[in-house]
Amino acid sequence: MDISSLYHTAIEKSYDEDHAKIVETLQDLIKQGKTNVKLVNFYQGLPLAFPATLVSISHATLDMDLHQQQAVAISHDRFTFIRCSAFKHDVGAHVRYINLRKQAVSVDRFFFAEIMAERRNTVRLSLDPHPETIVTFQNEEFKGKLLNISMGGVAIRMDRLPPLEAGCEATLQFMLPNLVRNTVDAIRLSACHVGIHESEHGPVLRMSFIPDKKDEQIISQYLFQRQVEIIRGLKDASILS
Repeated sequence: MDISSLYHTAIEKSYDEDHAKIVETLQDLIKQGKTNVKLVNFYQGLPLAFPATLVSISHATLDMDLHQQQAVAISHDRFTFIRCSAFKHDVGAHVRYINLRKQAVSVDRFFFAEIMAERRNTVRLSLDPHPETIVTFQNEEFKGKLLNISMGGVAIRMDRLPPLEAGCEATLQFMLPNLVRNTVDAIRLSACHVGIHESEHGPVLRMSFIPDKKDEQIISQYLFQRQVEIIRGLKDASILS
């Protein structure tokens, strides 16, 4: 999942001043023995929030002990959010080193963040593999890969962007796997252009929709099955580590 789509930076003064403030506050918390925090990740889109313990900080690198499943998620994302009452905003942090067996992580490059993913009304999950998707606009087809889906929206990595403006409608077509029956279900619906952001693999088109009852049932069933699959995989990876 593209981590940048999960948050907006929440600069209070400047990046450097905020970073210095975060490091200083973390140092004070450790000195005072106030070492309990919570880490937030979105493992393949699934929200995870487990307690963690501040251990030490040196040269602006923070060491923490963490939950086994959170360790797997952080190893996958190479990123986490630190939630602590000492800060007005959540703190974004990049992973410098992680030891799954010892459930320990070192993070740095701190910044204040507002987690936009938590504002969504429904969970948005990544698909693996990414189904082929066709966006039809003004009778022209544009192909892409479906990266993630919720009950009301999708993100599609496009081969070529359609000339959409905010609020424009287009038709989406893609296949969703039925993980229980080992079949696929066809989806075709009208969607509204929300925005575009760049990723390292190309432009990502975000669209929202209101599904009819048939598509709603298919998408809802898929999201439930996919959550079960992600949780099972997370637990298995935790045991193996």
